[in-house]
Amino acid sequence: MTDVLAYTNYGKIRGVYFDGVYRFLGVRYAKPPVGPLRFMPPEKPGVSGLVVDAKEYALKCWQTDTPRIEVPEVANSKWNLSNQKIVTGNMEMGKGPMSEDCLALNIWTPELTEGADLPVMVWCHGGGNLAGSAECPHQDGFNMAKKHGVVMVSFSHRLSLFGYMDLSMFGGKYARSRNLGNQDMVAVLEWVRDNIRYFGGDPGNVTIFGESGGGGKVCQLLGMPAARGLFHKAIVQSGGFQAIDPALGRKDTEAFLAHLGVSAANLEKLETIPPQDLIRAMREVNAARSNGDYLNFPVTFDGDVIKYDPFDGGEDSEYCRDIPLIICYCREDMALLALFNPEIFDLTWETLPGALRGYGYGEDEIGEIISVYRELLPDPTAPDVVIALMNDSQQLKFVEDVSRTKDGRGGAPFYNCIFAFDSPDPVQKAFHGIDVPFFFDNAYLAPGMYTAKTKAAAFKVSETCGSAWAGFARSGDPTGLHMPRWLPYEQGTRYTMLIGEDCRLVSNYRSKSRELVYRLRGRSLPSLARNDEAGE
Repeated sequence: MTDVLAYTNYGKIRGVYFDGVYRFLGVRYAKPPVGPLRFMPPEKPGVSGLVVDAKEYALKCWQTDTPRIEVPEVANSKWNLSNQKIVTGNMEMGKGPMSEDCLALNIWTPELTEGADLPVMVWCHGGGNLAGSAECPHQDGFNMAKKHGVVMVSFSHRLSLFGYMDLSMFGGKYARSRNLGNQDMVAVLEWVRDNIRYFGGDPGNVTIFGESGGGGKVCQLLGMPAARGLFHKAIVQSGGFQAIDPALGRKDTEAFLAHLGVSAANLEKLETIPPQDLIRAMREVNAARSNGDYLNFPVTFDGDVIKYDPFDGGEDSEYCRDIPLIICYCREDMALLALFNPEIFDLTWETLPGALRGYGYGEDEIGEIISVYRELLPDPTAPDVVIALMNDSQQLKFVEDVSRTKDGRGGAPFYNCIFAFDSPDPVQKAFHGIDVPFFFDNAYLAPGMYTAKTKAAAFKVSETCGSAWAGFARSGDPTGLHMPRWLPYEQGTRYTMLIGEDCRLVSNYRSKSRELVYRLRGRSLPSLARNDEAGE
């Protein structure tokens, strides 16, 4: 590796050059949110007269894992252990060294020449607003820069209580202290707009993409006035728009402050409590709560930071109508929720009707569900039926909802794909998150996701995925290597690209189950929504 210098508007930074790629890690895009800046909107970094090293990732933002996965019987189930073995190298949520000095981004680029005008891709990591990080091996941008000629950017932002505790109800200096993690994202995109040309990137051709909670962040950015004009294309992987009533977010804040013994009278105490003690207090609250009622500090629909739902057909649908969009999900995505409810994996054909009855379905509906999925799925098991029903009730329906919103309104094209390359787990198959290393063309960094028999196929799929995302970022056409021409998803044709060893463009994917989930909506299947928002 060779040291290299780059310029930014905030001073010079020192990164490294290796095998055709320039890499800069841990580049601060905002001041450390510590002391008086804790729970404040991000502030631009100061200009430094020194050369600042950018060779190591910033530490993770303070976080916990999803409370449900910290429950021993869930964490230690054979299903979770299998899942964690396969995704090793993706991210370890809620663990590892952490710091409040975490507002940093990372850059990989094949050019360090202003005017190269390469497409820019900005990655939003998963883990919801609760956990996750940008330094995971699967999310390394080297291959996308070297093989596919894009400037890759990833970043960290404030999470959990540090990024989403809503203190705006107290007014004064806290008037904008809500959805701070999302305000951090806008600060990232502003940094990219103002500086990425020094790294060979085109600030007028920026694609945001993310998976799981990162896909949700992409959807939220589509509804944020402050983000308008800062990106030009969007990819949502296994996510959707989620922002709840601010009143529900304030309930979490009030409960947490009461546990801490903090009120409006001594609110400044929040600036001095050690971060590890705040995380410990959050875990203490959740230890007394149950699934569906955990303290999560949710993203809220506050009408200022997050003003629009970009997919509801209202003003906001016009607001982002000219942003080309891909929505992608994994074929067995909702095996994640079965992971949080491991009893699903133990279902048999004899116990399946009782489980569906418990989700609120009537006898005729139960018979129809089983009949439809027995026909649609190859050699299904009882758990397969529930996972497919959850998948179609959330992911397939989300795609169709977006299409119905966009249909006949003009604007940019909308594409859909399903990642259908099986993991080595014969039950969880193509589960949530398995696609991440493939869309970075990093299969070689994810040996748990394939076997000796499927290794060659995995590398082919990896090349397909990386080239598709890079092609979309470059020109808006996501047709990648080893796949047929990819056509938009529109009402009438409903084209979906099934991505696997042999990619196929299909029309009206699972039409029978799509009709089914629209007609049988409103049941109480496990979902990504909180119980207190499920009725909204």
